[in-house]
Amino acid sequence: MTGPEAGVVPGDDPGCGDGRAAGQSVTDSVVVGDVVQIQNVGRDVTVTLARPVYGVVPWPAVRGGPGVDRARAQPSRLLLARYELVPFAGRTEVRQKLAGWLGEQAPVSVRLVHGPGGQGKSRLAAQFAREQAGRWQVWQARQPLPTASSPQRLTAPGEAGGLLLVVDYADRWPTSHLQALIVDLYTLAGRLPMAPVLRVLLLARSAGWWWEALENWLDADLDIPADAVALPPLGGEGGIDRRSLFTDARDAFAEAMQLPGCAHIAPPRELEGAPFAQVLTVHMAALAAVDARHHGATVPADPHRISAYLLQRERAHWHHWHARDSDPLPTPPQTMDRAVYLATLAGPLTHASGVQALGRAQVTSLPENANQVLTDHQLCYPSDNPGTVLEPLYPDRLGEDFLALTTPGGPGGFADAWADAAITRLFEPVSDDTPPGLEAAGWIRPALTVLIETARRWPHVADRLYRLLAAHPDLAVHAGGAGLAALAGLSGIAPDLLQAIEAHLPGQRHADLDAGIAAIAARLAEHRLATTTDPDQRADIHHRLGVRLHNAGLHHQALTATQEAVDTRRRLAQANPDAYEPDLARSLNNLSVALSEVGRWERALTVTQEAVRVYRRLAQAKPDAYEPDLARSLNNLSADLSGMGRWEEALTIIQEAVDIRRRLAHANPDAYESDLAVSLNNLSAILSEVGRWEEALTVVQEAVGVYRRLVQVGPDAFEPDLAMSLNNLGLMLSGVGREEEALTAAQEAARIYRRLVQVGPDAFEPGLARSLNNLSVALSEVGRWEEALTIIQEAVDIRRRLTQADRDAYEPDLAASLINLGLMLSGVGREEEALTATQEAARIYRQLAQTNPDAYEPDLAMSLDNLGTMLSGVRRREEALTTTQEAVDILQRLTQANRDAYEPDLARSLRTCAEVRVALHTDLAGAFGSIRESAAIYQRLAARLPRAFTKDLSAALRAAADVLDGLQQSRSAQTLRRLTEAGALDTAAKSLQETALT
Repeated sequence: MTGPEAGVVPGDDPGCGDGRAAGQSVTDSVVVGDVVQIQNVGRDVTVTLARPVYGVVPWPAVRGGPGVDRARAQPSRLLLARYELVPFAGRTEVRQKLAGWLGEQAPVSVRLVHGPGGQGKSRLAAQFAREQAGRWQVWQARQPLPTASSPQRLTAPGEAGGLLLVVDYADRWPTSHLQALIVDLYTLAGRLPMAPVLRVLLLARSAGWWWEALENWLDADLDIPADAVALPPLGGEGGIDRRSLFTDARDAFAEAMQLPGCAHIAPPRELEGAPFAQVLTVHMAALAAVDARHHGATVPADPHRISAYLLQRERAHWHHWHARDSDPLPTPPQTMDRAVYLATLAGPLTHASGVQALGRAQVTSLPENANQVLTDHQLCYPSDNPGTVLEPLYPDRLGEDFLALTTPGGPGGFADAWADAAITRLFEPVSDDTPPGLEAAGWIRPALTVLIETARRWPHVADRLYRLLAAHPDLAVHAGGAGLAALAGLSGIAPDLLQAIEAHLPGQRHADLDAGIAAIAARLAEHRLATTTDPDQRADIHHRLGVRLHNAGLHHQALTATQEAVDTRRRLAQANPDAYEPDLARSLNNLSVALSEVGRWERALTVTQEAVRVYRRLAQAKPDAYEPDLARSLNNLSADLSGMGRWEEALTIIQEAVDIRRRLAHANPDAYESDLAVSLNNLSAILSEVGRWEEALTVVQEAVGVYRRLVQVGPDAFEPDLAMSLNNLGLMLSGVGREEEALTAAQEAARIYRRLVQVGPDAFEPGLARSLNNLSVALSEVGRWEEALTIIQEAVDIRRRLTQADRDAYEPDLAASLINLGLMLSGVGREEEALTATQEAARIYRQLAQTNPDAYEPDLAMSLDNLGTMLSGVRRREEALTTTQEAVDILQRLTQANRDAYEPDLARSLRTCAEVRVALHTDLAGAFGSIRESAAIYQRLAARLPRAFTKDLSAALRAAADVLDGLQQSRSAQTLRRLTEAGALDTAAKSLQETALT
């Protein structure tokens, strides 16, 4: 597995010149969720969700139960948690833990309550929500219904002391949707008046791989604390007496059905046994006992017979309604039975998908018959959403039992051979060239999820699921990450089947699947390691497992696996370097990434350097075979050094990589010219970081020329690289003051990326965001502020989505675009909004600089300088002075170490600091010293790069005149202004340096 090519992200653009927005812009080169828009912040807050990947609604009020006739006809309806017919009891310890969690100091926190189906999670959440409703604004999050297509609006009272969000079935949510939900609400909580705390309560059946990956993401990317609480079975926690629970349920159900004389009904003799460890099972036993007494039937004694009894009562309801003389139900009982099976497996669905599913499963073939079946099913099982059909049979556990008892191979007397074939028909391709599930997109994921959950308790359903996946292993991908993890957790699944599924999993990262892929990889790694003692094979197993764990965000586990691969391959390489050193180098590359992910930066760099040393030895012995790998590792080492802010060392390394690749490309241009262009791009970026703009421009022009030639031969392969190099070209042209040419290059890059995103959004959205970021700066530099604002807003939106999926990778980019958003907002006079964007950028850069000061202190200084400008613009000048002085202090220290790279930024911050002091009428002597130093730096820079820095020198001289006015030296100020306006900038600068304070 070859290591990736690394790119280098250059730092700050020199600035926007003297347009309406003061401040430094950020240009750069080479992410589940919607941006939350806040309005009317003074009181209530309106949240607009542009694409409904989830829904958020106020916590629902308790509904009245079904009427007496309906309850007697369909007693299972009384079990629905929404009615809360049985008084809540017990769970005192868990509720106390949750109440303590609400009172913790963290502004945002996540808690998972997990337990098997029927354990009482939903009732616990409902009880807890009602107990907190007086002090907390309680919301409920839901996955979008099939008919959801428009934005949702939700009003949050501004005076809410805290927000409690409850998410049921959290383990069935796509990872990106759950992440988007948390990030959006996190953002909302920070913008509401009084900044209320946010608590997210997740409910799920298990806390497996999906939770571990989410917990790591919350910690690493958002610094949000998270913990899990297991909901114990009955008997595992004090406070719930099963006999009392049965009695309460019996009396509640008898009252709902208006059946007197039930007080003597005794609980099952095995009530204290393991089969009755779930709250729902006890409730079902009580309901079946009450109903059986009413009908004179034998009371079922064990959970399976209880489910069968209640399900038989459902069937009796369909039969009776169909057979009655008055207003009979047109759909025959057998057809209704199959419709309920289909609904429980795959619903709810849109009407069109419902018709299609009925046809695919051969419940009915004619559309007019399907419409009648859907209408009749809706009468039996009304949907909460009038836009959907085929509402499943609830509660979930009863629905799963219905599927199991209807599917052939299990216990019970009402198995239907149709069900076995229906499962195949729902998932099979409609033709040989149609992938399985392609036309079943509306039902394939929920159906797989329900089958997997049912398979946990019913072995014959598990066998049916395994046969389905053996025939179509690619279907498993549609189950999503949590579904894949649940599948890997089934004790009876064969390694051969998991290997067949593995062959269809994406090779690269996939936010919604990675946790499940990691679970399958871990299960298979355990199996493979148990079947081989060959150290080479074992190292390869650990290496590949480390990649999958890394993709899932399980960085510590990834580090353990990858370290094992490196240790084994190191031993192998010591015994036989010729055979195993190449594999060792590849694993070293991955180990470096794993170490950096857990914050061990220095160790990561050491490992990358070792990989370079290995490839150096290999290249010395066999240059033709290993010089390309050496060049690649050098390219990556330069990126590592750049990421730590060690630009001079990075420059030396990338120059070596360029030299090797130039030699290789000269001998074999078809094979190596593209590699040369990659390193040329990185070389230009690093040259710009050390202030060598003209050289950077020359190098990137060469890279663009190479890519233009390559695009003529293979546009699909090289257009992305051309767009990236055009991004860099625009940056370097801007750096030497050639703004119009920079705009042309940035526009071409953006056009290419927009076209590429249409083909592959996951692959090319980051590049599009970079190009839009740079395009906005280029537009502002030629005075096109409104266009620049529109473009940078799009870049910020993209980067927010990317950051939600991968904070480490994209948060620095988001901060860069927020800096530019602040500038563009200021440029069109929206100063308060500009300040908000710049404050967010500064917060991000401060956090990044705490972890990696070498890499991010320059960005922090730049953001502080811009923040000072924005604060001054809204007359918060005391804060502005403190902020800009911090920027100056950082940049003075950086300039001492690298004058070429940081003097332009220092000059900018010195000027800002002086301007703020003038506005405050404070320490004008200090302001004079700052502006004189700023003008001296700009004079030197303008002598070398007049097109880039002449405007800055002019602005500094005008600011100096304002300082002199404040010092009551009006004659000197007038002289300075006259010389500046006449264009005699060198004379003006000399005059300033000779001016003495009186």
